Amino acid sequence: MDKLFVYGTLMPNNKNFFILKNILGNWQKAFTFGSIKKIKLEKDFEYDAIIPNAKADKINGYLLTSFSLKYLWKKLDFYEGNHYQRIITDVYLKNNQKTEAYIYCLNIAEL
Repeated sequence: MDKLFVYGTLMPNNKNFFILKNILGNWQKAFTFGSIKKIKLEKDFEYDAIIPNAKADKINGYLLTSFSLKYLWKKLDFYEGNHYQRIITDVYLKNNQKTEAYIYCLNIAEL
C-alpha cells in the first residue's frame, strides 16, 4: 500500500509533520469518518486518536501517496508506538472519490 491518511499533528505545518515532510509524494486534502479521542502521551499535550466508524463524524486530513512509504512502514509504526495501530480505511478525496489508505488509529487494546 502506498497511501497514508494523516490527521492531527502529522498534517502539513503541524507539530509532528517533520516525520513525513521529506517523503517524496503527492499530498491531497481528504477526509475519513470516525470519532476522535484525546490521549495524553506527554505531560502537557494531548494527541488526537481516531476510532474509525463510517457512521460517525467527518474527519479532515491529508492523503499522502508515495512509493517510498513501503520502505518506511516499520519506522512509522515504531514512531506511532503502542497507542496507535495502522489499519486500512476508506478515505475520500475532495471530489468524493473513494480510495483505501493506511491510517494510524487508536489501539483499543492499549486503553
